[in-house]
Amino acid sequence: MNGSDAGLPSCYRERRAAVPHPFVACWWEQRVGDDRDGYVQRVVPDACADVIVSSAGTAYVVGPATSVQLPRLAGGERLRGLRLRTAAIGAALGLPARDLRDLQVPLAELFPRREAARIADDVRGGRLPSVLDTGARDRRVEHAVGRLLRPASRVAAVADDLGISERHLRRLVADHAGLEPSTLQRVARFQRFLALSDGGGREAGLAELAGRTGYADQAHLSREVRALAGLTPSALLAERRRNVPLGEETAR
Repeated sequence: MNGSDAGLPSCYRERRAAVPHPFVACWWEQRVGDDRDGYVQRVVPDACADVIVSSAGTAYVVGPATSVQLPRLAGGERLRGLRLRTAAIGAALGLPARDLRDLQVPLAELFPRREAARIADDVRGGRLPSVLDTGARDRRVEHAVGRLLRPASRVAAVADDLGISERHLRRLVADHAGLEPSTLQRVARFQRFLALSDGGGREAGLAELAGRTGYADQAHLSREVRALAGLTPSALLAERRRNVPLGEETAR
């Protein structure tokens, strides 16, 4: 963080590795101002999972979400996190990712106490935890998730491409990514809307944003944003523009 962050209710920054890791999307840090009432964080689905360590040393995993979460963070809190890629959640944690869906689970319930402590220390220090064994990666899942995250992808076509049944694909994706393919596509479409509206589409109207990000029409966009973010599209975008992201750094 830097001096220009002073006075903000919450400051967030991401840091990505110079060499991409198949399991890790980024490290991140969030600092909450000293307001005694704390800060309510709107967390919307992004099809990822996070290992988070609080300033008090409490470590937990937040699984992939299907709806908005509104945790209240204490004033002065400092969170550090490691975000896991969508296709790698199950492989990285060594369990079916579906078991973490919409849950927050203490790290010590997923790993032996000493190993959980080492993972928490690594996340706090911005290092790769040794538990992230890339030998556990499943390239079929990576291919499937990559396809499903694209606009206009079809589950049947992805299954055919892999030479498996749609039922097998749904089970495979849910075990590794935590979400069913249809939910994964729904979240991906929502994230495309956010990315476009935060970036080059800032001046576009909602109808145009809906068409450019894969929604049938503006009404469809409105229903989905309300369901996933708890606000109308206009209210969500206004909130995000008040809380301008601080950007990201690259790990050296």
